Amino acid sequence: MVVINEGVGNGIIAAPLLAALERRHPDWRYFMATNIALDTEWVRSAVGMQGASGSFPALWRRFLPADREELWNFIDRNGVDLVVNLRMEFAEEDGNYFGFRAEATKRGVECWDLHELGERPQRLPFAEQAASLLRAHDVPVDLDRPAWLADRRQPRPDVVGCYVGASAAVKRWPTDDWSTLIAQLADRGLSVEVAVGRDAEEQALLRRLSSAPGVTDTVFLQSLEALRDWIAGLDVLVSNDTLAVHLAAALGCPVVTLYLATDGAIWSPVAATEVSRTVQSAVALSCSFMKPNGTCRLYYTGCPAPCAAGVRPPDVLIELDQLEWSMRKINHQDVAE
Repeated sequence: MVVINEGVGNGIIAAPLLAALERRHPDWRYFMATNIALDTEWVRSAVGMQGASGSFPALWRRFLPADREELWNFIDRNGVDLVVNLRMEFAEEDGNYFGFRAEATKRGVECWDLHELGERPQRLPFAEQAASLLRAHDVPVDLDRPAWLADRRQPRPDVVGCYVGASAAVKRWPTDDWSTLIAQLADRGLSVEVAVGRDAEEQALLRRLSSAPGVTDTVFLQSLEALRDWIAGLDVLVSNDTLAVHLAAALGCPVVTLYLATDGAIWSPVAATEVSRTVQSAVALSCSFMKPNGTCRLYYTGCPAPCAAGVRPPDVLIELDQLEWSMRKINHQDVAE
């Protein structure tokens, strides 16, 4: 049984890891919570993943005492003898899981989890931490070729995408900052497309930006496939920390990510450093509500998000310039070879 957070971005990160687990143990059956990315055929086929044998309720990933009886009934009924817990938490707040793990030991159910790497999370990318756990259990994982959707990429020169949505308000950069950045990109002669997903608040934000100077097009993306294909056609993406970033990395699209309420050292995409740049809010890193696992305690509780002030348009432009320099260097090396 494999446990991960249900976010679609988590699914994109986990797909190559689960494919590696399947290759190492092709005879294993496993179950996991439903995840849009991991339930999608083109994702599975791109990484060579067969898919889970079945699913369990998403909220079981928290191992709450109220769910414990139902969880154990599921484990007993399906003959589960291993739980691989890739849900990233830190010890002080993972007592429910520790209670489950102690009971699992008594019942003869093995558990692999990120706590094996140390009592407190390291500031390493989540994908690398999860890969280290699997490698410790004799599962070879190769993260050196991250662009596993690269065959779908068809970039349009000088087209910059700005993905202004995110699952939580504290992760969304303010519209005024987006407007300033977009105008500056347009001044450079670039076409700027602005996009969001299906969330009503995100779409309202995009409508406010639709008349901003420099916006070439606004894109309302209604599916994972639509988001994939839009990013595949970009020269470069600028995005809040959200699913779009991880899809860009898988496509090999250069991306600059804005980390407002999360730690970019932990939640960076699986990508070559030459095509991925980070703009980190120092305010967020110093905030008392930032958890050691790189996430905010107040995602969904109405925080006024002062951390957004830690990222300014000039910071983003600097990283875009660094990204452009890196890409020119790579292209020059390719021509030389």
